[in-house]
Amino acid sequence: AVVSTQSTGGQVLQDYDWDKLFPAYGFGGALPPRNEVSFEFALNANPQDPNCPGIEGVIGAYQTALQNVALSGPTNCAPIIRTATRYANSCAHTPSGGQGYLILLILTDGQFTDMSACVQAIQAAQSSPISIIIVGVGNADFSSMEYLDGDRNSGTRGRDIVQFVPYNKFAHAPTLLARELLAELPGQVEKYFTSKKIAPLGMKMH
Repeated sequence: AVVSTQSTGGQVLQDYDWDKLFPAYGFGGALPPRNEVSFEFALNANPQDPNCPGIEGVIGAYQTALQNVALSGPTNCAPIIRTATRYANSCAHTPSGGQGYLILLILTDGQFTDMSACVQAIQAAQSSPISIIIVGVGNADFSSMEYLDGDRNSGTRGRDIVQFVPYNKFAHAPTLLARELLAELPGQVEKYFTSKKIAPLGMKMH
């Protein structure tokens, strides 16, 4: 299921990436050789350069990590969200002069343990060029994850940047899964650039 989601969502998203290099991280893993639990480790085992070439590179790094890293709780995701937000801010403008925007795809088989910290990290990211897609994989109770999705949380302030998708609901329909993963992105991207008064390249804001 995880590989299927990586492939389905990644194949669509990578067409919008200018260099086809994707920083890929794991969270909740006991790293060798001391089995120290980490909530933010590079899947390719290279913390200095966590980029993977294409979605195939991400899937390969994930499969290799599974053989070397033991899964371990708790499931803390706030560190990944904060790192992604910093990365989004740093790549707001591409080397070629384009306008950068980051999409963070999170795959999880359970609810986040650090829910309060995740809410704070998401709120802090609302003014940054980032959208977060969270995919719940498996049969766990993801009810609290719905709280992070701005559509379902009337108490969310600022720009909605989170989309939660239960994988099992679309497991047998890859096209519907891809559509659900990307359903809110156009509006989120538009709202970000409008709020910053940034017009598409070659156009002016009215």
